[in-house]
Amino acid sequence: MQGLRGHFIALCVASLLAMQAAAAPSTGLLWEVRKGGQLSYVLGSVHFADATLYPLSAAILEAYEAADVLLVEVDESTLSVEAQQALLMQHGLYPEGKTLSSELSAATLAVIKAQLAEFQIPLAQVDRYRPGMLAVTLTTMQAAKLGYSAEQGIDRYFMQKARYKKPIRQMEDFAFQMALLGDLPDEEALVRDSFENMGDYAEMWHGMMRTWREGDADGIYTLAIAEPLREFPRLQPFYEKLFFSRHPRMQASIEACFTRKEVCFVVVGAGHAVGPRGLVADLRRAGYQAKQIK
Repeated sequence: MQGLRGHFIALCVASLLAMQAAAAPSTGLLWEVRKGGQLSYVLGSVHFADATLYPLSAAILEAYEAADVLLVEVDESTLSVEAQQALLMQHGLYPEGKTLSSELSAATLAVIKAQLAEFQIPLAQVDRYRPGMLAVTLTTMQAAKLGYSAEQGIDRYFMQKARYKKPIRQMEDFAFQMALLGDLPDEEALVRDSFENMGDYAEMWHGMMRTWREGDADGIYTLAIAEPLREFPRLQPFYEKLFFSRHPRMQASIEACFTRKEVCFVVVGAGHAVGPRGLVADLRRAGYQAKQIK
């Protein structure tokens, strides 16, 4: 009996510690960026999240309060739902006469069908989708299955805080991102590797949430970029287009904050912020001082 009671107490203590850990503020990925006496902040974001990422650390919230402007990748509220749907149709679908079935081999289609089967979606239902559009759709469904949503993402959180209180500026816009989606590399081998890479999504998503809460920039880089490229090196053109090609535009938007002598709170996808080719490294090479705040 004594052993059982001790085991029960240990379980209770472990449960309480887990609850306390879940309730502890997330450190997140926050950098203080300085140059010429000017200051701004860069926050590496996760676009899909759940309640366990909140509350955010005092350092993040204080940086946001100190800022004059919220700078984000895209503010979808600037475009009507109808206009967004039109852009999705324009860039996300194949033209008449082309489908996934007509453009991809049986081997690649088998990989895609295996991913779709988890969500009871027949290929015929999404056959007109370009690979990039299908990948985004699958990513959203995978996130939802794990309990993560865009509504609880870091971007959405700060845009809701800033609406009607602080100016919100975009580094990109919805049309730009949709055009990017339609222009992603679609070579056969690359498409197959990209969908195979999505197979271990649970481990990747949970790892991203854990490393973000801990403020582990190296961990985020490993999970989001380094490890996928190590396992699937043919994905390099995909990462060039989806990540690195966008950084000059993002960097120019951040530099404009310094030109205007504004304190900007920049919220950008964590994968863009980290690593040797990330925005923080780019800013340092451009002469800015960037210090991670934990």
